[in-house]
Amino acid sequence: MSKISNFWKIVGTFLLYIYIPIIISNVFNVCFNTSNNIINSACLILGTMVVTLVLILPFINNMVDDLAKINKKTLKKAYKNWLIGFGLMIVSNMIISIFTPNIASNEQYNRELLTKMPVYAVSVMVILAPISEEIVFRLSLKKSFNNKWVYATVSGLLFGLFHLLSATSLIELLFIFPYGVLGFFFAKSVWETDSIYSSILPHITHNAFLIALMFGQLIGA
Repeated sequence: MSKISNFWKIVGTFLLYIYIPIIISNVFNVCFNTSNNIINSACLILGTMVVTLVLILPFINNMVDDLAKINKKTLKKAYKNWLIGFGLMIVSNMIISIFTPNIASNEQYNRELLTKMPVYAVSVMVILAPISEEIVFRLSLKKSFNNKWVYATVSGLLFGLFHLLSATSLIELLFIFPYGVLGFFFAKSVWETDSIYSSILPHITHNAFLIALMFGQLIGA
């Protein structure tokens, strides 16, 4: 694939990631806005599944090929990278807490979603979001770089920035560091193992662990 065609594939992937959810919400507006929480959750899950499927289709051959590259060795490397990224994420959050007592708007939204629509929140955050995000921020970018560190840095920065689109203040931009460092190590895993599942699986584990912590806090409160 030429650099130009690859560039447009990346642009197309990001546009799909941004606009497909908007299109789906408009098409199924009545379904999404019903007062019935069960129907609303089902529509939201279905809509997010459609978004994920649309993102998978252009990369389906890559994803099938990458399945064969997952083994004990690659998983060990993948989870080692995640643990390092997770540790640095915790440290950076602790440093940011010195400057602001607030949490990122994205995290606040996820906590509220877990309270209001737990089935939808768990389905999306644990399964669908990790798959779609890894396709967009890791798989779509990989062929455009010849250097692991440049690739991981760009991937991490974009990952961090997209998680701050709902930021309500400039100081909240500090959270690009915890999000970005996690994205950096997910990208590093993909590069070192040449398999997108080396980031998808740790991403699923990461989100599942955080959701378990959030539920624990909600129950404790």
